[in-house]
Amino acid sequence: MANAIEIFAFNVRFGDAILVRVPDKDRTGGGTTVRHILIDVGNTLAAAKPKDEPMPGEPGGDDDVLPPAVDKILEILNGAKIDLYVMTHEHLDHVQGLPYADNKRKPTAPRLRDLLQPKFVWMTASAEGDAYYGRHQKAHRENEKKKNTFATIHAHLWAAAGAELASLAPLLINNNPIFTGPCVEWLKTLAPDGSTPAYLHREIPAASLAALHPFQEAKFKIWAPEEDTSAYYGKLTPMALGEAEPAPGDVRGAAPRLVPPPGVDAEAFLNLVDMRRRGVAENLLTIDKAANNSSLVFCLEWRGRRLLFPGDAEEKSWAMMKAKGVLEPVDFLKVSHHGSVNGTPDPEILNLVLPIGVPTSVKAKRVALISTWDHTYGGIPHDPTNAKLRERCGKLVSTLDNRNKPFVKVGIPAA
Repeated sequence: MANAIEIFAFNVRFGDAILVRVPDKDRTGGGTTVRHILIDVGNTLAAAKPKDEPMPGEPGGDDDVLPPAVDKILEILNGAKIDLYVMTHEHLDHVQGLPYADNKRKPTAPRLRDLLQPKFVWMTASAEGDAYYGRHQKAHRENEKKKNTFATIHAHLWAAAGAELASLAPLLINNNPIFTGPCVEWLKTLAPDGSTPAYLHREIPAASLAALHPFQEAKFKIWAPEEDTSAYYGKLTPMALGEAEPAPGDVRGAAPRLVPPPGVDAEAFLNLVDMRRRGVAENLLTIDKAANNSSLVFCLEWRGRRLLFPGDAEEKSWAMMKAKGVLEPVDFLKVSHHGSVNGTPDPEILNLVLPIGVPTSVKAKRVALISTWDHTYGGIPHDPTNAKLRERCGKLVSTLDNRNKPFVKVGIPAA
Protein backbone atom coordinates (compact mmCIF):
# COMPACT_ATOMS: atom_id res chain seq x y z
CA MET A 1 0.00 0.00 0.00
CA ALA A 2 1.78 3.10 -1.28
CA ASN A 3 -0.10 5.51 0.98
CA ALA A 4 -0.35 3.46 4.17
CA ILE A 5 1.88 2.12 6.91
CA GLU A 6 1.60 -1.65 7.30
CA ILE A 7 2.08 -3.33 10.68
CA PHE A 8 2.63 -7.08 10.91
CA ALA A 9 2.28 -8.84 14.29
CA PHE A 10 3.69 -12.34 14.02
CA ASN A 11 2.09 -15.14 15.96
CA VAL A 12 4.84 -16.04 18.42
CA ARG A 13 2.32 -17.07 21.08
CA PHE A 14 3.04 -15.05 24.26
CA GLY A 15 5.54 -12.49 23.03
CA ASP A 16 6.14 -9.63 20.61
CA ALA A 17 7.42 -9.74 17.05
CA ILE A 18 6.38 -6.63 15.12
CA LEU A 19 7.40 -5.54 11.63
CA VAL A 20 6.45 -2.05 10.41
CA ARG A 21 6.62 -1.14 6.72
CA VAL A 22 6.73 2.62 6.09
CA PRO A 23 6.59 4.45 2.73
CA ASP A 24 9.10 7.25 3.30
CA LYS A 25 9.44 10.15 0.87
CA ASP A 26 12.76 11.85 0.45
CA ARG A 27 13.25 15.40 1.70
CA THR A 28 12.35 16.88 -1.67
CA GLY A 29 8.96 15.13 -1.61
CA GLY A 30 9.89 13.14 -4.69
CA GLY A 31 10.82 9.47 -4.63
CA THR A 32 9.48 7.08 -2.00
CA THR A 33 11.54 4.42 -0.23
CA VAL A 34 9.81 1.62 1.64
CA ARG A 35 11.57 1.31 5.00
CA HIS A 36 11.24 -1.37 7.66
CA ILE A 37 11.26 -1.33 11.46
CA LEU A 38 11.57 -4.63 13.33
CA ILE A 39 10.58 -4.57 17.00
CA ASP A 40 11.66 -7.24 19.51
CA VAL A 41 10.90 -10.92 18.53
CA GLY A 42 10.57 -13.44 21.31
CA ASN A 43 8.34 -15.52 23.52
CA THR A 44 8.58 -17.25 26.85
CA LEU A 45 6.85 -19.37 29.48
CA ALA A 46 8.31 -22.88 29.16
CA ALA A 47 8.99 -24.07 32.72
CA ALA A 48 12.20 -26.00 32.19
CA LYS A 49 15.00 -26.08 34.77
CA PRO A 50 17.91 -24.04 33.40
CA LYS A 51 21.02 -25.70 32.07
CA ASP A 52 24.49 -24.70 33.22
CA GLU A 53 25.35 -23.19 29.84
CA PRO A 54 22.15 -22.40 27.92
CA MET A 55 22.31 -21.35 24.32
CA PRO A 56 21.05 -17.81 23.73
CA GLY A 57 17.30 -17.91 23.37
CA GLU A 58 17.00 -21.61 24.17
CA PRO A 59 14.39 -21.64 26.97
CA GLY A 60 10.93 -20.14 26.77
CA GLY A 61 7.51 -20.60 25.28
CA ASP A 62 6.81 -22.88 22.37
CA ASP A 63 10.14 -22.19 20.75
CA ASP A 64 9.16 -24.15 17.66
CA VAL A 65 7.12 -21.16 16.49
CA LEU A 66 10.12 -18.81 16.45
CA PRO A 67 12.07 -20.05 13.39
CA PRO A 68 8.92 -20.07 11.18
CA ALA A 69 8.03 -16.58 12.39
CA VAL A 70 11.51 -15.31 11.51
CA ASP A 71 11.30 -17.06 8.13
CA LYS A 72 8.00 -15.26 7.49
CA ILE A 73 9.64 -11.94 8.41
CA LEU A 74 12.37 -12.65 5.85
CA GLU A 75 9.75 -13.62 3.28
CA ILE A 76 7.90 -10.33 3.72
CA LEU A 77 11.16 -8.39 3.55
CA ASN A 78 11.91 -10.17 0.25
CA GLY A 79 15.58 -9.26 0.33
CA ALA A 80 15.12 -5.79 1.83
CA LYS A 81 17.17 -4.94 4.90
CA ILE A 82 15.96 -3.63 8.23
CA ASP A 83 16.28 0.13 8.52
CA LEU A 84 15.76 0.12 12.28
CA TYR A 85 15.72 -2.68 14.85
CA VAL A 86 14.24 -1.83 18.27
CA MET A 87 14.66 -3.92 21.42
CA THR A 88 12.17 -2.45 23.88
CA HIS A 89 13.35 -4.13 27.10
CA GLU A 90 15.22 -7.07 28.57
CA HIS A 91 12.53 -9.73 28.92
CA LEU A 92 12.75 -13.13 27.27
CA ASP A 93 9.43 -12.72 25.47
CA HIS A 94 10.96 -9.77 23.64
CA VAL A 95 14.60 -10.76 23.08
CA GLN A 96 15.07 -14.46 22.48
CA GLY A 97 13.50 -14.97 19.04
CA LEU A 98 16.28 -13.86 16.70
CA PRO A 99 19.19 -15.58 18.50
CA TYR A 100 17.12 -18.74 18.92
CA ALA A 101 16.08 -18.83 15.26
CA ASP A 102 19.66 -18.10 14.16
CA ASN A 103 20.93 -20.98 16.29
CA LYS A 104 18.43 -23.33 14.62
CA ARG A 105 19.45 -22.45 11.08
CA LYS A 106 21.51 -24.96 9.15
CA PRO A 107 25.28 -24.37 9.45
CA THR A 108 25.45 -23.59 5.74
CA ALA A 109 22.52 -21.14 5.83
CA PRO A 110 23.18 -17.38 5.91
CA ARG A 111 23.24 -15.87 9.38
CA LEU A 112 20.33 -13.63 10.38
CA ARG A 113 22.69 -10.72 11.00
CA ASP A 114 23.73 -10.88 7.35
CA LEU A 115 20.15 -11.20 6.13
CA LEU A 116 18.67 -8.42 8.26
CA GLN A 117 21.60 -5.98 8.32
CA PRO A 118 19.86 -3.26 10.37
CA LYS A 119 21.13 0.22 9.57
CA PHE A 120 20.39 1.31 13.17
CA VAL A 121 19.76 -0.57 16.40
CA TRP A 122 17.91 0.96 19.33
CA MET A 123 17.78 -0.46 22.84
CA THR A 124 16.42 0.75 26.13
CA ALA A 125 19.02 2.77 28.04
CA SER A 126 19.81 0.22 30.78
CA ALA A 127 20.63 -2.50 28.23
CA GLU A 128 24.05 -0.87 27.90
CA GLY A 129 24.99 -2.71 31.08
CA ASP A 130 28.03 -1.84 33.19
CA ALA A 131 28.70 1.50 31.50
CA TYR A 132 25.13 2.59 32.12
CA TYR A 133 25.12 1.53 35.77
CA GLY A 134 28.50 3.18 36.23
CA ARG A 135 26.93 6.51 35.27
CA HIS A 136 23.78 6.00 37.31
CA GLN A 137 24.72 4.88 40.78
CA LYS A 138 21.19 4.90 42.19
CA ALA A 139 20.03 2.66 39.37
CA HIS A 140 23.07 0.46 40.03
CA ARG A 141 22.17 0.05 43.70
CA GLU A 142 18.55 -0.75 42.89
CA ASN A 143 19.60 -3.20 40.19
CA GLU A 144 21.92 -5.01 42.61
CA LYS A 145 19.07 -5.35 45.10
CA LYS A 146 16.88 -6.72 42.33
CA LYS A 147 19.51 -9.26 41.20
CA ASN A 148 20.18 -10.51 44.72
CA THR A 149 16.48 -10.80 45.53
CA PHE A 150 15.88 -12.65 42.28
CA ALA A 151 18.69 -15.08 43.12
CA THR A 152 17.11 -15.79 46.51
CA ILE A 153 13.68 -16.32 44.97
CA HIS A 154 15.10 -18.54 42.24
CA ALA A 155 16.89 -20.77 44.72
CA HIS A 156 13.81 -21.02 46.92
CA LEU A 157 11.39 -21.86 44.10
CA TRP A 158 13.54 -24.53 42.49
CA ALA A 159 13.91 -26.14 45.90
CA ALA A 160 10.18 -25.86 46.61
CA ALA A 161 9.07 -27.19 43.19
CA GLY A 162 5.44 -28.30 42.97
CA ALA A 163 2.57 -25.84 42.66
CA GLU A 164 4.55 -22.90 44.06
CA LEU A 165 7.14 -23.19 41.29
CA ALA A 166 4.56 -23.88 38.60
CA SER A 167 2.54 -20.79 39.42
CA LEU A 168 5.54 -18.46 39.28
CA ALA A 169 7.68 -20.20 36.64
CA PRO A 170 6.66 -17.84 33.80
CA LEU A 171 7.81 -14.76 35.74
CA LEU A 172 10.90 -16.59 36.93
CA ILE A 173 12.02 -17.56 33.45
CA ASN A 174 11.13 -14.25 31.81
CA ASN A 175 13.34 -12.33 34.28
CA ASN A 176 16.26 -14.76 34.52
CA PRO A 177 19.50 -12.99 33.51
CA ILE A 178 21.08 -16.33 32.60
CA PHE A 179 18.57 -16.47 29.74
CA THR A 180 18.06 -12.82 28.84
CA GLY A 181 21.71 -11.72 29.10
CA PRO A 182 23.10 -13.78 26.18
CA CYS A 183 20.12 -12.79 24.02
CA VAL A 184 20.67 -9.08 24.62
CA GLU A 185 24.39 -9.44 23.86
CA TRP A 186 23.54 -11.27 20.64
CA LEU A 187 21.13 -8.50 19.61
CA LYS A 188 23.85 -5.92 20.13
CA THR A 189 25.79 -7.60 17.32
CA LEU A 190 23.03 -6.54 14.91
CA ALA A 191 24.47 -3.02 14.97
CA PRO A 192 26.47 -2.20 11.83
CA ASP A 193 30.16 -3.11 11.90
CA GLY A 194 32.19 -0.73 14.02
CA SER A 195 29.16 0.73 15.80
CA THR A 196 27.21 0.06 18.95
CA PRO A 197 23.45 0.21 19.52
CA ALA A 198 21.85 3.50 20.48
CA TYR A 199 20.76 3.25 24.12
CA LEU A 200 17.81 5.58 24.25
CA HIS A 201 15.68 7.42 26.78
CA ARG A 202 13.25 10.33 26.74
CA GLU A 203 15.85 12.99 27.49
CA ILE A 204 17.76 12.47 24.25
CA PRO A 205 17.75 15.73 22.22
CA ALA A 206 15.59 15.72 19.11
CA ALA A 207 18.59 16.53 16.90
CA SER A 208 20.52 13.58 18.28
CA LEU A 209 17.58 11.25 17.72
CA ALA A 210 17.18 12.44 14.13
CA ALA A 211 20.72 11.22 13.42
CA LEU A 212 19.90 7.73 14.70
CA HIS A 213 17.59 6.59 11.90
CA PRO A 214 17.48 6.88 8.09
CA PHE A 215 13.87 8.08 7.81
CA GLN A 216 13.35 11.40 6.08
CA GLU A 217 9.60 11.97 6.03
CA ALA A 218 8.65 9.91 9.10
CA LYS A 219 9.61 11.31 12.51
CA PHE A 220 10.17 9.71 15.89
CA LYS A 221 9.67 10.80 19.48
CA ILE A 222 10.88 8.85 22.51
CA TRP A 223 8.25 9.01 25.26
CA ALA A 224 9.95 6.72 27.79
CA PRO A 225 11.87 5.58 29.78
CA GLU A 226 13.69 8.02 32.04
CA GLU A 227 17.43 8.06 31.57
CA ASP A 228 17.76 7.11 35.25
CA THR A 229 15.64 3.97 35.47
CA SER A 230 15.86 3.87 39.27
CA ALA A 231 12.52 5.69 39.06
CA TYR A 232 10.93 2.39 38.04
CA TYR A 233 12.26 0.14 40.80
CA GLY A 234 9.55 -0.61 43.32
CA LYS A 235 10.12 -1.38 46.98
CA LEU A 236 11.17 -4.97 47.65
CA THR A 237 9.60 -6.81 50.58
CA PRO A 238 11.94 -8.40 53.16
CA MET A 239 11.73 -12.19 52.97
CA ALA A 240 12.40 -14.64 55.80
CA LEU A 241 12.67 -17.90 53.92
CA GLY A 242 14.91 -19.71 56.39
CA GLU A 243 17.24 -20.64 53.58
CA ALA A 244 20.87 -20.00 52.84
CA GLU A 245 21.41 -16.83 50.86
CA PRO A 246 22.97 -17.50 47.44
CA ALA A 247 26.00 -15.61 46.31
CA PRO A 248 25.12 -12.41 44.42
CA GLY A 249 24.35 -13.24 40.81
CA ASP A 250 24.00 -16.98 41.42
CA VAL A 251 20.59 -17.90 40.04
CA ARG A 252 21.10 -21.65 39.91
CA GLY A 253 21.67 -22.75 43.46
CA ALA A 254 19.15 -24.84 45.39
CA ALA A 255 18.26 -24.41 49.06
CA PRO A 256 17.68 -27.05 51.75
CA ARG A 257 14.19 -28.16 52.75
CA LEU A 258 12.87 -26.20 55.71
CA VAL A 259 12.33 -28.04 59.01
CA PRO A 260 11.13 -26.57 62.33
CA PRO A 261 13.70 -26.11 65.13
CA PRO A 262 13.67 -28.71 67.90
CA GLY A 263 10.75 -28.22 70.30
CA VAL A 264 8.80 -25.93 67.95
CA ASP A 265 5.34 -26.98 66.79
CA ALA A 266 5.72 -27.99 63.16
CA GLU A 267 2.33 -26.70 61.99
CA ALA A 268 2.77 -23.32 63.66
CA PHE A 269 6.29 -23.04 62.27
CA LEU A 270 5.26 -23.82 58.71
CA ASN A 271 2.27 -21.46 58.90
CA LEU A 272 4.64 -18.67 59.93
CA VAL A 273 7.03 -19.52 57.12
CA ASP A 274 4.20 -19.58 54.59
CA MET A 275 3.02 -16.17 55.76
CA ARG A 276 6.51 -14.72 55.36
CA ARG A 277 6.90 -16.37 52.00
CA ARG A 278 4.08 -14.30 50.59
CA GLY A 279 6.77 -11.78 49.72
CA VAL A 280 8.12 -14.15 47.06
CA ALA A 281 5.37 -13.50 44.53
CA GLU A 282 5.17 -9.78 45.34
CA ASN A 283 8.93 -9.34 44.94
CA LEU A 284 8.99 -11.28 41.69
CA LEU A 285 6.23 -9.06 40.33
CA THR A 286 8.13 -5.96 41.49
CA ILE A 287 11.22 -7.17 39.63
CA ASP A 288 9.12 -7.89 36.54
CA LYS A 289 7.52 -4.43 36.64
CA ALA A 290 10.93 -2.72 36.81
CA ALA A 291 11.91 -4.27 33.47
CA ASN A 292 8.53 -3.62 31.87
CA ASN A 293 8.51 0.01 32.97
CA SER A 294 11.97 0.55 31.49
CA SER A 295 10.55 -0.30 28.04
CA LEU A 296 11.60 1.97 25.22
CA VAL A 297 8.38 3.74 24.20
CA PHE A 298 8.40 5.50 20.85
CA CYS A 299 5.86 7.36 18.76
CA LEU A 300 6.12 7.32 14.97
CA GLU A 301 4.63 10.33 13.16
CA TRP A 302 3.84 9.94 9.49
CA ARG A 303 1.56 11.86 7.09
CA GLY A 304 -0.73 13.20 9.80
CA ARG A 305 -0.84 9.94 11.78
CA ARG A 306 0.69 8.94 15.10
CA LEU A 307 1.56 5.33 15.87
CA LEU A 308 2.55 4.37 19.43
CA PHE A 309 4.74 1.39 20.33
CA PRO A 310 5.05 1.17 24.15
CA GLY A 311 6.74 -2.21 24.61
CA ASP A 312 5.46 -3.55 27.93
CA ALA A 313 5.13 -0.22 29.76
CA GLU A 314 3.03 -0.52 32.90
CA GLU A 315 1.24 1.97 35.16
CA LYS A 316 4.34 3.67 36.53
CA SER A 317 5.76 4.39 33.09
CA TRP A 318 2.41 5.70 31.83
CA ALA A 319 2.13 7.94 34.90
CA MET A 320 5.65 9.26 34.28
CA MET A 321 4.82 9.99 30.64
CA LYS A 322 1.74 11.92 31.77
CA ALA A 323 3.75 13.87 34.35
CA LYS A 324 6.31 14.83 31.70
CA GLY A 325 3.57 16.00 29.32
CA VAL A 326 4.56 13.81 26.37
CA LEU A 327 1.27 11.96 25.82
CA GLU A 328 -0.67 12.87 22.68
CA PRO A 329 -3.65 11.35 20.83
CA VAL A 330 -2.62 8.49 18.54
CA ASP A 331 -4.18 6.69 15.59
CA PHE A 332 -2.55 3.33 16.30
CA LEU A 333 -1.66 1.68 19.59
CA LYS A 334 0.37 -1.49 19.97
CA VAL A 335 -1.25 -2.56 23.23
CA SER A 336 1.30 -2.83 26.03
CA HIS A 337 2.15 -6.00 27.95
CA HIS A 338 0.13 -8.33 25.73
CA GLY A 339 -3.22 -6.95 26.82
CA SER A 340 -2.78 -7.33 30.57
CA VAL A 341 -4.65 -4.96 32.88
CA ASN A 342 -1.40 -3.38 34.13
CA GLY A 343 -0.26 -2.51 30.60
CA THR A 344 -3.18 -0.26 29.71
CA PRO A 345 -3.37 2.93 31.76
CA ASP A 346 -6.37 4.13 33.74
CA PRO A 347 -9.04 6.14 31.88
CA GLU A 348 -7.59 9.53 32.88
CA ILE A 349 -4.26 8.72 31.23
CA LEU A 350 -5.72 6.64 28.40
CA ASN A 351 -7.90 9.60 27.48
CA LEU A 352 -4.76 11.52 26.56
CA VAL A 353 -3.77 8.81 24.07
CA LEU A 354 -7.16 7.55 22.87
CA PRO A 355 -9.60 10.35 23.75
CA ILE A 356 -13.18 9.28 24.26
CA GLY A 357 -16.10 11.23 22.87
CA VAL A 358 -14.40 11.98 19.55
CA PRO A 359 -16.36 12.06 16.28
CA THR A 360 -17.27 8.65 14.90
CA SER A 361 -15.05 9.27 11.88
CA VAL A 362 -12.02 9.75 14.14
CA LYS A 363 -12.75 6.68 16.26
CA ALA A 364 -13.32 4.55 13.14
CA LYS A 365 -9.77 5.18 11.97
CA ARG A 366 -8.13 4.19 15.25
CA VAL A 367 -6.61 0.73 15.59
CA ALA A 368 -5.34 -1.14 18.64
CA LEU A 369 -3.22 -4.26 18.15
CA ILE A 370 -2.56 -6.95 20.78
CA SER A 371 0.16 -9.58 20.47
CA THR A 372 -0.78 -12.25 23.00
CA TRP A 373 -1.76 -15.82 23.83
CA ASP A 374 -4.16 -17.43 26.26
CA HIS A 375 -3.61 -19.91 29.13
CA THR A 376 -0.14 -18.59 29.82
CA TYR A 377 -0.35 -15.45 31.96
CA GLY A 378 -2.89 -14.72 34.67
CA GLY A 379 -5.76 -12.52 33.53
CA ILE A 380 -5.01 -12.65 29.80
CA PRO A 381 -7.09 -12.19 27.76
CA HIS A 382 -8.49 -9.44 29.98
CA ASP A 383 -12.00 -8.73 28.76
CA PRO A 384 -12.44 -5.40 30.63
CA THR A 385 -9.24 -4.06 29.04
CA ASN A 386 -10.37 -5.22 25.60
CA ALA A 387 -13.76 -3.57 26.14
CA LYS A 388 -12.04 -0.33 27.19
CA LEU A 389 -10.02 -0.34 23.96
CA ARG A 390 -13.00 -1.21 21.76
CA GLU A 391 -14.84 1.76 23.24
CA ARG A 392 -12.13 4.05 21.94
CA CYS A 393 -11.04 2.39 18.68
CA GLY A 394 -12.72 1.45 15.47
CA LYS A 395 -10.78 -1.79 15.34
CA LEU A 396 -9.15 -4.09 17.92
CA VAL A 397 -6.94 -6.73 16.34
CA SER A 398 -5.38 -9.60 18.31
CA THR A 399 -3.07 -12.44 17.34
CA LEU A 400 -5.15 -14.52 19.75
CA ASP A 401 -8.17 -14.19 17.47
CA ASN A 402 -6.01 -15.33 14.55
CA ARG A 403 -4.03 -18.07 16.27
CA ASN A 404 -3.82 -20.26 13.18
CA LYS A 405 -2.35 -17.52 11.01
CA PRO A 406 1.37 -16.71 10.86
CA PHE A 407 0.66 -13.01 11.42
CA VAL A 408 -2.03 -10.35 11.56
CA LYS A 409 -1.69 -7.27 9.42
CA VAL A 410 -2.97 -3.74 10.00
CA GLY A 411 -2.91 -0.82 7.57
CA ILE A 412 -2.84 2.80 8.71
CA PRO A 413 -3.53 5.13 5.75
CA ALA A 414 -2.32 8.70 5.60
CA ALA A 415 -4.62 11.34 7.05
